[in-house]
Amino acid sequence: MNDLLKTEKQLEGNLRNLFMVLVSLCDSTIKNKIENTSKYPKLMKWLDTLGLLRVIKKLVYTGSTNEYDMRHNKTTALLNLMNLHQEKFQSIQDFRDQYLAMKKVCDILDLRIGRCESDAKELLKMKNVTSRTDAQLNKAMDKIEEELHAIIFMYKTDRHKYGNILNQMENYVLQKKDPFPKTVSESS
Repeated sequence: MNDLLKTEKQLEGNLRNLFMVLVSLCDSTIKNKIENTSKYPKLMKWLDTLGLLRVIKKLVYTGSTNEYDMRHNKTTALLNLMNLHQEKFQSIQDFRDQYLAMKKVCDILDLRIGRCESDAKELLKMKNVTSRTDAQLNKAMDKIEEELHAIIFMYKTDRHKYGNILNQMENYVLQKKDPFPKTVSESS
């Protein structure tokens, strides 16, 4: 029992030390946003590392801890996704991870792209599904959204490296073939 208390106190001490390390790693903008939250005095008093991580996570995913900024946060997330391009020396795997992280931010903000009900109905019709359920329709919209992201991802890759492949894919589309991957993971 004594070892358990010793281990618990050591863990608490390590978490308090980690609090200060995390704060020191934040840039001035993030530090300012953290310090301006209503939770900061309590976080600082107890050196609450897990609480600090929750605040930082919210800042990363939404750009703010203020729920009233949601339209601005969604706009910023969408712009960040649309302005994202593979850097010259960035590997395709690193770019895929970066794209998927940015997509996750959009998903968390409930910013869904390409979820077109008429396209989903057409997809189900092509599969001979005549009496569709809401679940089937949602699954079809998920599939369409994932395919759209795969195509967007392809167009955001480095044109110097992958331009010929994209040109070839566009030619296949003109020939009524479907050359694009169905998921972002298949793209890389």
